[in-house]
Amino acid sequence: MPFAKLTLRANKSRAYFDSLCKHFSRKVDVDRVDNEATVTFPKGKCHMSFSSDQMHFNVSARDQETLETVKTIIAAHVIRYGELKDTPVSWSD
Repeated sequence: MPFAKLTLRANKSRAYFDSLCKHFSRKVDVDRVDNEATVTFPKGKCHMSFSSDQMHFNVSARDQETLETVKTIIAAHVIRYGELKDTPVSWSD
């Protein structure tokens, strides 16, 4: 199962995390406990967490093509936040 991870610095990491959980829960299952959440997309998953100044995303999918789709979804949502708008999104596979 292909896997990738992303860590971003964000002073408002908790607010962004809360917003992402709320947004994704409108369309897919989000299982949240404290500062961690698992977002279950139709073909993949994203485990998200945050600390005081960082956000962590670990994505997995059934194949590489689907992994790229999940990565694109996460990146497209993260860069909407003002603080992260110009942050390069560099995934580690």
